[in-house]
Amino acid sequence: VPLRTVAGNKYEPAPGDHLLLMNNDWSHTDIGVISRACRSAGARLIVLLNDIIPIQFPDWYKRHDVTRFTDYVALAIRLADRFILTSKRVTADMEEHAAGLGLHLPDLKLVPLGCDSARRSKADGRLSDGLETGRYILFVSTIEPRKNHSLLMDVWRRLVQDGTVAHSGMKLVFVGRSGWMVDGVLEKLHSHPDYGQSLIHLDNVDDGTLSLLYQDSAFCVYPSLYEGYGLPPVEALAYGKALIASTGGAIPEVVGPFGLCLDPLDVEGWEKAMREWIASPEVRTCYEAKAGEFVARSWELAGRETLEATLAPFPDEVAPARERAP
Repeated sequence: VPLRTVAGNKYEPAPGDHLLLMNNDWSHTDIGVISRACRSAGARLIVLLNDIIPIQFPDWYKRHDVTRFTDYVALAIRLADRFILTSKRVTADMEEHAAGLGLHLPDLKLVPLGCDSARRSKADGRLSDGLETGRYILFVSTIEPRKNHSLLMDVWRRLVQDGTVAHSGMKLVFVGRSGWMVDGVLEKLHSHPDYGQSLIHLDNVDDGTLSLLYQDSAFCVYPSLYEGYGLPPVEALAYGKALIASTGGAIPEVVGPFGLCLDPLDVEGWEKAMREWIASPEVRTCYEAKAGEFVARSWELAGRETLEATLAPFPDEVAPARERAP
């Protein structure tokens, strides 16, 4: 299928076209109109989804966003010719959701995300906020309820109280901007007894500084409650860092044997692991060695595979795009 340049703001599907809807356009897309245009022209409609977390865990999102996303996914299942999904976990989640609607999924392609942070040369610059190389734990994530900053704050309070933090001089660094529905999380963060001392939040970090923070960290953590993929754990491993991540969603699939994965609700388990890794650095040495063997996929590869998945032949090239009945 040849690629055609679309000039101007208006696109009219043509026979043989493969139209890809990316994950970030669902709130502004009338997929019904697009599907009818594709069907009339003999074009194919492909939808890329990173996850369906707003459907699975609606309490983490604004109600109107949940409603719009739920409607979008339901229509996409009925109308799309193909889905491109980012993990086996998302594939299973989609299959379960479609079955609950009494629908069958269309053709599926799996394309994991990419990461270009891997093995960069030493970043220039100096650590700020009193941070010292090898004396801080790094958590990179937007601040929102799903990312589970609350667990780390509870763990850190315990490690402060038992003297682990004071004895080691270790700090816990959150890197990321505030997202949505975060009033409770921010209140807990700002009222934490060690906030601004051994618990630090950096909310406006450029790429160079982030690279430096990864490189000079003692180890990384990622306690998210659920992910359709999880790029920060991949970035941590790509920098050769020992990693404690959660078992939420696709994270174990993405991390594989290269990191330690724990239940994101197990405060005691996280406390035990973090205390051991802080007090006895040799305990995390094996995970540093594993991370050193990790090879991240590039965004170039992910982009190429997305294009290939978009243009790949369909099981039945003769059949026109059509709505799928239960």
